[in-house]
Amino acid sequence: MGRRKKVVGETGDASKAEYNFWDTAHDGPFLECLLELTERGFITNGTCKNGVFKQIQKMMEKKVPGCGLKAKPTIQNRYKKLKHWFHSTVIMRGLSGFGWDPVQECINADKAVWDVFIAVCPVIYVLILMTNI
Repeated sequence: MGRRKKVVGETGDASKAEYNFWDTAHDGPFLECLLELTERGFITNGTCKNGVFKQIQKMMEKKVPGCGLKAKPTIQNRYKKLKHWFHSTVIMRGLSGFGWDPVQECINADKAVWDVFIAVCPVIYVLILMTNI
């Protein structure tokens, strides 16, 4: 289950705030939306054209009725989080000693490899720990 966030209304009025949260169950439909928009040319090399997050908001409402996810900040923040996680994964998979576990669908390595990685790249390691996927 995702974190619950208080989202202030578009007018900035806190009295019109609503609660909006990301649940990991939203990830599958979200990735389907990203794939579709990439195939249609709205997302190229990780760069989104104007209005993409609003399009995703509408698409998500059709895929997960009643989800109530807002383009900004909820959908945009999840996109940024997944993008950072993806780039960290690509970096790690390219390093010697790291592999991919297809059963658990995660990066794996011996403890000695992790220890060296943490010493050399503590920022990426902290990002991995902070990522709530």
